[in-house]
Amino acid sequence: MLASRLQWTVLIIAVAIVVWRVALALIARLFARRFVSAHVPRVATFSTLSKSLVAAIVLVSAALAFLSVWDVDVTPAVWSAGFVTAALAFGSQNLVRDIVTGFFFLFEDQYDVGDRVELVTGGGQIVTGTVVAMELRTTRLVDPSGRFVIVPNGNVALVTNASRMPTVVGFTLQLPWKGDVVDMRERIEKNAREIVQKAGKSDARIGVVLYESSPEDARFRIELRSANADADLEQSHLRERLTQRLQADGWLPAGPPREGAS
Repeated sequence: MLASRLQWTVLIIAVAIVVWRVALALIARLFARRFVSAHVPRVATFSTLSKSLVAAIVLVSAALAFLSVWDVDVTPAVWSAGFVTAALAFGSQNLVRDIVTGFFFLFEDQYDVGDRVELVTGGGQIVTGTVVAMELRTTRLVDPSGRFVIVPNGNVALVTNASRMPTVVGFTLQLPWKGDVVDMRERIEKNAREIVQKAGKSDARIGVVLYESSPEDARFRIELRSANADADLEQSHLRERLTQRLQADGWLPAGPPREGAS
C-alpha cells in the first residue's frame, strides 16, 4: 500500500512538472509569434501573468491529487483556505484594486511604455511624464524633471495620453522636382514645423511622406497631430502658409497678381 502511494506521488510530481514545462513553452511560443512584435512591453506583462497563473493552477492541482492519494480529508483545509482568502482579500482591498485596474489598463491598451501621459489620481493630484514600465499593480513614470514616479494603478481616475493624438490636419501638395526627395521632404517638414511653432503649437507633431511621384513632379502628404484638437491650426491655414513659403522659395509659381496690387 505504501509503495503504491509512493508510486502515485512520484507520478503526480512528474506529470505536474511536464505539464508546467509544456504550458510555459506554449505560452512563450504563442506570445512570441503573434503579439510581441506589435506590443512588446504589454505582452511581456501578459506573458508573465499567464505563466504565474499556470504555475498556480498546476501547483494546486498537484497538491489536491497528492492529498487524495494519501487519503487526507481536504474539506477542512478548503473551508480554512476560504476563510483565510476572505480575510486576506478584505485586508488587502487596495492591492486587489490596483491589480484589477492594472489588468484593465493592459487589456484596454490605454497607454504603453514610451507614451507621454497625464494621470489624475482619485485625490486630484496630477502626474505627468513618460511611461517607463507597466505592471499589474503600478505604473512607473519619469516626470519632466527627471524624477522616477510610481503610481498605484488603483489610484488612477483619469488618463490623458498625449502620444496618441488625433490627426486634425491632413492634405497633399503636388510639387515639381527640386532636387533629392529626402531634401524636399525635410524642407517641407521644416517649413511646416516653423509655421506651427509660430502659432504656439509646440506640442504638435508634423509628418511628411512622399505620397505619389512621376518624372515631372512629386506629391507629398502632410499631417499635423496634436493633443489639443480644438485649438489646432485649421487645415486651410496651414496649407495657405506652407504654399506661401514654397512660392517664396521658387518651388511653386507665384500665381497671378491680386487686384489692386501695384
